[in-house]
Amino acid sequence: MNNEQCPSHRFTHFLWALLGGAAAGATVVYLTTPRSGADSRQRLLDVTDTARDTANRFPIALRRATEAARDAFNETLREGADS
Repeated sequence: MNNEQCPSHRFTHFLWALLGGAAAGATVVYLTTPRSGADSRQRLLDVTDTARDTANRFPIALRRATEAARDAFNETLREGADS
């Protein structure tokens, strides 16, 4: 089975296309919505600040989630060994 026939590969392509289309649509809506330049710039700054904050928190959240998953997995293994 090559990559083009793999269902998960097709789904990944579909997901990226969907996200790309959503981003393109949001950009068109943003650029065509009537508002003053100052309002548009402020809104864009707010969005980028929020995205930057989220990106800065992501590694910490990922590390915590990984640790919690590892702890839960190890606990499940211990419970299985006790049975």
